[in-house]
Amino acid sequence: MIMSGVDDGTLLKFNSAQGDGIIETGHWIITVGRHDNNDVCLSNDTFVSRHHARVYVQEEGFWLEDRSSTNGSYIETASLDDEQVTETVQLAAGQLFRIGRTWLRIETF
Repeated sequence: MIMSGVDDGTLLKFNSAQGDGIIETGHWIITVGRHDNNDVCLSNDTFVSRHHARVYVQEEGFWLEDRSSTNGSYIETASLDDEQVTETVQLAAGQLFRIGRTWLRIETF
C-alpha cells in the first residue's frame, strides 16, 4: 500500500500465480522504481531511481534490498530516525518503508 504522495492510499495487489513480479533463485521478487517496467512504478517521485529497490517474498517473510539508488531506501524504526537500508533487511507485515520520498507498507491478506 502506498502511504504518501499523490498515490496515498493506493492498494497494489500482486500474485505470483498471475505473473506478477519475477521468480529468481527461488524467490518471488517485486521491483520498485520510477521506470514503468517496475512492478511498483513511482513515476511521480523524482527522488526514486529508475530501478530503486526490490522486495523479496520468502517463506520466512519479506525482505527489502536497495539497488544502489541515488537517494536510498529506509525503514521506519522505533527511534525518531529512519534506518537506511545498506544490505537486505527483513520487513514485518505492516512496517513502513520509504523509497525516495514515498512511504509504503506491506499488507498481507
